[in-house]
Amino acid sequence: MTPFIFKKLYLDAEIRLSALLLGFCLFCSFARSQPILPEVVSPQLSEILQRALNQSPRMAIRNADAAAAYADMQTAKSERLPSVGGSARFQKSDENRGDRFGSVPTDRAYYNFSINQVLFKWGEVARNIQNAEIRLAIDQRETRKAYALLASEVRSAYLTLVRARRGLERAQFALSLDDRALNEVREKLAQSIASDVDVYQAEIKQQRSTYNVGIAEDKFLVASALLARLTGTPRLSFEEVPNDIPPPSIAQDAEIIVREVAQFLSDAEPTNTDLRKALENLKIQQNNLKNTEVSLRPKFTVSAGVSLDDQTYSRSVLDRYQVESQYVGINLSWSIFDGFATKRRVRSQLSKIRASEIRVEDTRRKLIDNVESHARLLKTLALAVVIDERNLDSAQIQLEAMIESEARGEASEAQIDVLRLGVHDAVGGALYARLNYWNKLSSLLGLIDQDPIL
Repeated sequence: MTPFIFKKLYLDAEIRLSALLLGFCLFCSFARSQPILPEVVSPQLSEILQRALNQSPRMAIRNADAAAAYADMQTAKSERLPSVGGSARFQKSDENRGDRFGSVPTDRAYYNFSINQVLFKWGEVARNIQNAEIRLAIDQRETRKAYALLASEVRSAYLTLVRARRGLERAQFALSLDDRALNEVREKLAQSIASDVDVYQAEIKQQRSTYNVGIAEDKFLVASALLARLTGTPRLSFEEVPNDIPPPSIAQDAEIIVREVAQFLSDAEPTNTDLRKALENLKIQQNNLKNTEVSLRPKFTVSAGVSLDDQTYSRSVLDRYQVESQYVGINLSWSIFDGFATKRRVRSQLSKIRASEIRVEDTRRKLIDNVESHARLLKTLALAVVIDERNLDSAQIQLEAMIESEARGEASEAQIDVLRLGVHDAVGGALYARLNYWNKLSSLLGLIDQDPIL
């Protein structure tokens, strides 16, 4: 077995194990009274979702941004540590000196190495580090939000693909019926039982069905490409995609959703990723204001080092200047007046803080409105699921009854085909209702930070 094949088998086994763990986690979430999402009832979607979380191009970019944010935070912390540096120089020159006639060849060697440590900057260093930690926390929340958004989009793309597959199957079935009908009417024309008008109408219907198959094939390919692009996986073929998926558990979900939404709205400070981000940005602006206010105050650092200044003015060692120094001391830097620039920056920062406070309040109101709107619409979409499931049950019962009638010689195959086409339409309607319901449920869970994927 070649190393490439071994690596591929290992990767497949790892992904299957990850999907199994994801399914177990989702089962545990369900055991903790979480709403049932489509990956719980579809093992294939569970595996696709795990692959997406591991290798999606979007998450690869997000993880790179997260690594950069962590590095920025570590960079800010380095301000607490001492800095070590120095310089060295050796040069040869000719100098015209006032105490000598003509130019004097000179050799000069100089170096200075020092260590510096911030001693006191009125809390500016601590606030800069706190700002970097807040930015890292914001980035981590953005990563969580990206995971939840990706999971929601993958669920929607997969359900759309299942519906597109069913739509293509329906179009192909309708085309087969129209092909058969066209052949029959042509045979009747040869027997002078049908007219040219009948043939013309059958041809138009068959061509329209051919057109519908082409449109359905394109929809399937587009949906398959979208899912592959989102997840970073190969496209699924027609045979790999199921033509149905179990319906959601509306009654059980309703109790859980009502409880979760009521608890979220009853919190004194209902928060989610966007609101936490707004609050943390407000804290950054407040820290920036404090740093601006102390920018004109004196700042102290402590430094220690060693230096050498060695100059030789001729080849005689007696005509030589050399100073070696080891030093330690406290440095003071103080910007006493900057043309009122700091005063204007304080005003600017106060305006930014006011804008951040308004943004926080607006985000809070928008969050509450969105949660309430999602909950209301989800109730309506759940009713649509119930209606379409009943319509599907009715279509299947009629088909079964017609098949029994055909066995007794009381119905024709053509009547059965019409009901089979009706079942296809009913399944398509049910899949559409399930898609809308699960899309809205995923969005609601993302708003209240309750998506099991997190």
